Amino acid sequence: MSSRRYLTILGTVAGALVFAAAFLRFSLPPTVASDSMSVGQNATVADADPSFFDWSRLDGDVATSTKTDSLSSIEDVIIGSISNLPRKPPVKKLGVTARAYLIGNIASGKVFLSTNANVSLPVASMSKLVTALIVLYSLPATSTIEITQEIMDKLPAENNFTAGDKYTAKELLYPMLLTSSNIAAEALASATNRAKFLELMSGYAWEIGMPETYFADPSGISPQNTASANNIFALARYLYNFHPDVLAMTRVSQMLVPATAEHIERIFPSIHPFVDDPRFIGGKTGRTPQAKETMLTMLNINDQPIAFVVMGSEVGMREADTRTLISEYLRIQANL
Repeated sequence: MSSRRYLTILGTVAGALVFAAAFLRFSLPPTVASDSMSVGQNATVADADPSFFDWSRLDGDVATSTKTDSLSSIEDVIIGSISNLPRKPPVKKLGVTARAYLIGNIASGKVFLSTNANVSLPVASMSKLVTALIVLYSLPATSTIEITQEIMDKLPAENNFTAGDKYTAKELLYPMLLTSSNIAAEALASATNRAKFLELMSGYAWEIGMPETYFADPSGISPQNTASANNIFALARYLYNFHPDVLAMTRVSQMLVPATAEHIERIFPSIHPFVDDPRFIGGKTGRTPQAKETMLTMLNINDQPIAFVVMGSEVGMREADTRTLISEYLRIQANL
């Protein structure tokens, strides 16, 4: 019998016993002792007060009482039985700083652990994974894209680009995904119709199972770029199953783009802390003041593709939070 059903039956029986005992007590004259109650020779109306239940027993302590009647025995039975029920183990506090996190099997969709996974939060540069998808569907890989002064002026300065440089769409995907270049993301989205590009980002996200997602820009600078941890997990599953090419780009430790007549040689290193981990399948980092730190990390652990999502980690803590989740996943698997 389950503990819940046992507790329900016990509560019903206990309630009936307590009601019967209370009825007997209140139905007797206040100065008359009952054989079944044995309240003593000096019993008064006060003895019939509902306060005869010693609530301190609910804390597990056996209280000292002058009442030696059968009600005390009933109470002992009730509370003793309840205290012997199997207890749910306490929720383990992982000690991560992330406001939301999730551990899930990408292949099966099974979620092993999550907190606030349905809460929509700023995603920061994890947005660029969806930007990459729209680029692949809307721009030929060899399209020529110029880094304009307008783009340079409206975004934080980056050392990797100079106004007037021209790259192919494929070349710009690497700085966007590896160094998390906002300029590259903006240039790609502005190569056609920027407003339409953003509509495609949000619409595409909804279609692949990210209903809480919205994109106000292609880079993730805007705090209006939001999604839930569940949404990011859905994105990880989609990329794994349908766009391993995007994940392959995120696994590159650094990409050298040779010099051409349109730009000088550039080297774009990855900033993902797990890029050199042999288990790394792919992922993306993010950081803004509103989002704090975010990160998707996909690892092959014991031949299973596992996603670790952290959102709202304190600055400098996304890697530590993810490592804590990895340790927790390994602990869960060891106990299966």
